[in-house]
Amino acid sequence: MRQLKDIIKLIESSNNPQAVRFEPLFYEKLKEKNIQDRAIEEIRKIHKCTYYTALMIASTSWGLFQIMGYNLYFYDLTDKTVFEFLFDEEEQERAFEKFTQIKNINFTVEQLKTDIEKVKRFARLYNGDVENYSRKILKLLERENVIDV
Repeated sequence: MRQLKDIIKLIESSNNPQAVRFEPLFYEKLKEKNIQDRAIEEIRKIHKCTYYTALMIASTSWGLFQIMGYNLYFYDLTDKTVFEFLFDEEEQERAFEKFTQIKNINFTVEQLKTDIEKVKRFARLYNGDVENYSRKILKLLERENVIDV
């Protein structure tokens, strides 16, 4: 049986460990608020980069699970550059597992297929878009014959 990480990899990156997606709205939000917190400072230190480059890294989703750069460094999910991170699938899996534990959304597929509220909680805390992301999870579970319709 598939694990949660297998489902999220399909949804987020079609299993592409080098997937990268810039999130311009998040970038503008960070820039407007002039964010200079621990995550941005950690990005600057590890990447030896300018503030605006750090904002770009923070505002980009990286790898198999499309974890935002901001989250990678705010929650200490990696101590590597994002470029090293993209070529280390084990590190990406560890980051996903740690992130889901921190957010208390490390559900099993069994829990998701029997509890729509857990699906919605995962969608809200992992992606922010409860309705569409929940639908994607449920559709994939259905397509993979993990749940009965």
